[in-house]
Amino acid sequence: MTVFSSDGEKLGKVAATGARTFTVEKGIFFPKDYLARYDEIAEITGDEIRLALTKDAFVAMRESGSYGVSGAEDTERTSAGDIRVPVHEEELDVVKRERDAGEVRLRKDVVTETRHVDVPVTREVVHVERTPATGERAMSAGERAFEKDSVSVPVHEEEVEIRKRPVVKEEVRLRKERVTEHRAADEDLRKERVDVEGEGGARPLRGDEPGPFPPRRDDDELP
Repeated sequence: MTVFSSDGEKLGKVAATGARTFTVEKGIFFPKDYLARYDEIAEITGDEIRLALTKDAFVAMRESGSYGVSGAEDTERTSAGDIRVPVHEEELDVVKRERDAGEVRLRKDVVTETRHVDVPVTREVVHVERTPATGERAMSAGERAFEKDSVSVPVHEEEVEIRKRPVVKEEVRLRKERVTEHRAADEDLRKERVDVEGEGGARPLRGDEPGPFPPRRDDDELP
């Protein structure tokens, strides 16, 4: 694919691609290959890529040496001479998913127990009584005297008969409900810090020193 600047100048062709940058081979304005960021792309049409920077901005970056160096693709220099350095940090995204935590199972077993009951029952008892004969019964024995004879007297009693029948004693019901609880989770997050250092006669202004910009609240650390 051919890369063009925002003012229509041809910069070169794409030679390689990376995670955040792509390499543009040397062309009319650049004697060496250089890097371009994906976020600098303004439009893609067919096999043409149009960047959001003008040709003059690219030339200024090449002359200053701040553009096209591997590892410095996050630094952007504007045409006014300011350098913007994006500072990244990680944020937490909490995702919840459902999983099986177990199961509840109901199982019925049959057990046998002995139960004792007291039941009142009635039975007949035969009592034998002997009384002396008096009167006419004592004087005459009758014609059936000295004959063998027997008399049967039925005797009754109640007996206990056990009958069993099943009845519903109780029921067990399972009911599910959702409860909310707080569960703690820890995770390490990374963030970038920018330290400003000066070499030779260059000395960066601190946020609390007088200068062309308002003081910073976080001292030497840039946001």
